[in-house]
Amino acid sequence: MQSLTSCECTVCRDCFKNYFTFTVREKHIKNLVCPGCSKPDIDDEGQLLSYFSTLDVQLRDCLDVDVYNLFHKKLTERTLMKDPNFKWCTHCSNGFIYDGNQSKVMCPQCKGSFCFECRRPWEPQHQGISCEDFQNWKRENDPEYQAQGLAAYLKENGIDCPNCKFRYALAKGGCMHFRCSQCQHEFCSGCYNTFLNKKKCMDPACRLKETLHAHHPRDCLFYLRDWPVNRLKTLLQNNKVTFDTDPPTGAELTPGGRCRVMEQREVGDNLTDAPCGAEAHNGHAGLCESHYKEYLVSRINSHSLDPAQLFNEEEMQRHLARYGRVQPPRAAGEDEATYRNRLFQAITSIPLGDKIPRVRK
Repeated sequence: MQSLTSCECTVCRDCFKNYFTFTVREKHIKNLVCPGCSKPDIDDEGQLLSYFSTLDVQLRDCLDVDVYNLFHKKLTERTLMKDPNFKWCTHCSNGFIYDGNQSKVMCPQCKGSFCFECRRPWEPQHQGISCEDFQNWKRENDPEYQAQGLAAYLKENGIDCPNCKFRYALAKGGCMHFRCSQCQHEFCSGCYNTFLNKKKCMDPACRLKETLHAHHPRDCLFYLRDWPVNRLKTLLQNNKVTFDTDPPTGAELTPGGRCRVMEQREVGDNLTDAPCGAEAHNGHAGLCESHYKEYLVSRINSHSLDPAQLFNEEEMQRHLARYGRVQPPRAAGEDEATYRNRLFQAITSIPLGDKIPRVRK
């Protein structure tokens, strides 16, 4: 019988070999846990290092050489991802360490090149100018980019895994619970805060400990997607931030006026990327309502606008309760405007999401 150091379960030698052979070949390294009780907690870095050092010895004795080498390859890749100089290729998804000082990075695997900062495929027009200026150049001069309209905008501002930095050129709309295919990290695609499994949350004020959840800031798309389009526009207009209502110049509309934004969908047990295909409404710049809201929220986030500006009294109280804050009572004879201002001050003392992308400097 075989046993692991993380628990008291025992498994016969043949089952042990078959289970870990299949898991190494077909699954992520985070799945290399006990088949009986699913221990240890792979998210605990200290526990993980101790566990893998012992598991390495056990697997060396029972796995075929090619499977054991694959285990080590996956373990090495996981270690490399922790290096701040680790980069994913935007062309072939190969990962490598880059310690150069040039903006143009070349992948050693496929020889494709991309920008070190913005990770867009490299073009000669990017040489000598900032990523923001290059993005503006593409919007004004690249016919292919212009033809995609705001779908291209949402694509280039897609989803970055906060754990391994892999980039997904997908929309953030739809289900906000996102699992990275590279490292299996689970996070909110709007604010990048970690999704916590049942009873894993350490916040003593959390009321969601029994469920899978994340702690989203008030400016996360997770909350703002429930706002009507006109309310999102009002927040932008009040702060003099511009936004599109018609498709940008040069944008091509799909037949039937369908939204062309790419999004991730579950098809059976697999994830697939496909165009949205929902109806694009008038005044939504060629996007469906869901992705137009995402676009408006991206404008709100990039300018650090606080949605509390438009909260009513009930929303303010609900937000304070969500963070476990004591709601200031209304004083005797206090008028509504004064009390609302005190609630607003209490809310704005809670910072906005620090992981949400802001304007690139």
